[in-house]
Amino acid sequence: MAQGYPPRRPAGLPADGRHGRPDDPGRRGRPGRDSRPRAGGWDQLDAFDDHLDEDTPPWAGPGIHPTAPAGRQRRPPRDPDGPVAVASPDGDWPPDGDEDWAPDERAEARPGRRAAARARKSRRRLLVGCGAVAAVAVIAAAVLWVTRTWPFQGTAAPAASSPVVTTFQRGEFRSVPNACSAVSPALLSQYLPGKVSRVSQALGSATQSQCTWTLDHRPDFRVLAVSSQAYAPSLLASGDGSATFSAIDAYGQTLQGLQNPPKGSKQPPAQLGTAVGLGRDAFTALQVFHVAGVTTDEVTVVIRDRNVLIDVTMQGPERGGHLQPVPVATLRAAALAAAHEVLAGLG
Repeated sequence: MAQGYPPRRPAGLPADGRHGRPDDPGRRGRPGRDSRPRAGGWDQLDAFDDHLDEDTPPWAGPGIHPTAPAGRQRRPPRDPDGPVAVASPDGDWPPDGDEDWAPDERAEARPGRRAAARARKSRRRLLVGCGAVAAVAVIAAAVLWVTRTWPFQGTAAPAASSPVVTTFQRGEFRSVPNACSAVSPALLSQYLPGKVSRVSQALGSATQSQCTWTLDHRPDFRVLAVSSQAYAPSLLASGDGSATFSAIDAYGQTLQGLQNPPKGSKQPPAQLGTAVGLGRDAFTALQVFHVAGVTTDEVTVVIRDRNVLIDVTMQGPERGGHLQPVPVATLRAAALAAAHEVLAGLG
């Protein structure tokens, strides 16, 4: 059995051209009307018959609409909140194939759109709430930082930075002992056995002293060098420019120069080690030189005590040149022993 709407027909008259014929075969019967006796058929209907008021004839129902000039029916506007269309009691429209009669897609999609709108509003409220919370957190953090770094006590701004130090501070050294007398003869005879051929003092002042001992008696060759310097306050120093900061800068430069020698110096990079018992700012360094077929090891000990920097080196041949090799352990022990004596001489 075919489904769908019946064929379209003009909205003006029924299919047989007559209005509301009671015996229309296509019309659905209504109880109580078809069983009434008729005296003369349709033309003899009593206009005042009470039974005629029971139902509204199909041509007077809401299913009949005015016809436009193009022959199309004019239907009432659709109520966006009500039903999409109103069909006639006869079910003779909407006609089959009428493009205007279609379920209102907007009405069907309206619940989804409303849900989407509610979701968008919820997201906006959520974003606004999150933004407000974040703003409050940022403001609270800023206030906390300000109160910790600049506590308000009813007075003016925080104290200014410390002024540059231009004088020696308490505990700093204004002079260093003579380097040539800082090392004991017993130490020299132990690590430079034999007659020391040369002793030279390159620097000799109240704040800086340097002394070198050389043992050059084949097959023995050893060199011990000691230097110490008391640094003064300087505007070029880091920190507050005090004498201690000047010594700290010199200590760092010495460490950097041994670890990464400048190009053109022909010095090999040093292997760094610890200097036990000489304080927190102390280290050892081992360098290996190759000159004229002779390999020489050199051990350096560097110490910083407040504003004084102490530098001790001990070198001896490793091989070549018909010289007696000196173990690195011996060189290291000699340098550490001399450094201890110079440090103790600071008082």
